[in-house]
Amino acid sequence: MYHKAKVGIDMRNDSLKREVAFLRAMQKMREEMDRVWKDFFDKNPGMKEEDVRRRVEERLRSKYNSKDQHKGV
Repeated sequence: MYHKAKVGIDMRNDSLKREVAFLRAMQKMREEMDRVWKDFFDKNPGMKEEDVRRRVEERLRSKYNSKDQHKGV
């Protein structure tokens, strides 16, 4: 009985460690993207954030749509 409980605890601990590592990676990615956007707008002061984000979203949408068309979806 003790062994089963210990194995269960070890599995939960491993799962929690993986989740924490994932959350740390996501946080670092967010921080890096914030730095990238800040750098972009510092170098391009005439660009408005809303316009740039809209253009990026439109481009991503068109890429996904073209991929879907190629797949026959």
